[in-house]
Amino acid sequence: MNRISTIALLTVALAACCAPLPLFGCPAGGEDDPGTKPKKYVAFSTDKEAYFMPRDFEHFQGEYTRQITEVCQKYNVPFTWLIVVDKEHIEARTSAAKLFPDRRDIDEFSLHVHFKWFIMDDPDDFESFKMVERRMQWLADAKSEIEKGGLPMPRSFRYGGGDSNDSLYYIEDFIFLSDEFGIKNFLFGPDRLNGVIGITRYEHKGDNVWVIDGGREITLLSTCVYLDEDEKTIYSAIDQRLRSADYAIIGSHDYREAVPEHMAMAIEYLNANYNIEYVTIDRIGELVRSREICNDW
Repeated sequence: MNRISTIALLTVALAACCAPLPLFGCPAGGEDDPGTKPKKYVAFSTDKEAYFMPRDFEHFQGEYTRQITEVCQKYNVPFTWLIVVDKEHIEARTSAAKLFPDRRDIDEFSLHVHFKWFIMDDPDDFESFKMVERRMQWLADAKSEIEKGGLPMPRSFRYGGGDSNDSLYYIEDFIFLSDEFGIKNFLFGPDRLNGVIGITRYEHKGDNVWVIDGGREITLLSTCVYLDEDEKTIYSAIDQRLRSADYAIIGSHDYREAVPEHMAMAIEYLNANYNIEYVTIDRIGELVRSREICNDW
């Protein structure tokens, strides 16, 4: 082999060895092939709290639950139902009886919490030292109702009503926390974790995976838009999110009439413009933990 050939081979080998590797185990996507779009993961969810305004308590079901389910079936899309935790556990019971039988092994059934709205007997209760105990008992009661209804035990939850700015730590054994849309709470960033009551030590493993008090891991996930918004806002938020991220969580409220239609439009838009795999929120959390996708936002 002459000298020129040897140098050429060494150059090729060196280039291969020095190719940039993704940080934290994040995949490189489809960048090597200009004709291949990198895979993106999308989870649709709803804050299941339509019982605020049921028209018929006896036959209560989320105002637009059936229509949302029909969209899921039409496009073969899994869904995450974030069941609001209320004192009577109406949502948990109705989800178990009227929704879960048809969507078992497809959808995720997790929790949505509005502590300030329901748990206080008077405004001063929020400052009470009993607040954490009462919240933990409330969650335990909700889980008991879920277990009695045959629903799978939730692994994730989302705050509501401004509760994410509360500095009390009471998320117990949940492992995936989806942020309250538009509000970065005390658990979203190391500069705020110091102010959380109930956490003494924490470690950031990367990709917004945190080890709390040397044991439990919490994965923080971000919602990019709600289907309650208009079409232009939804498309813009999706593009902004997926331009730089591996996943998007798209939320909604199950009592908004526009949600089923907007969900169908969003799916059509995603299918036309991206390489999408539709999953649930807990599946996105699993992909982040296994370092198959990045969680930078």
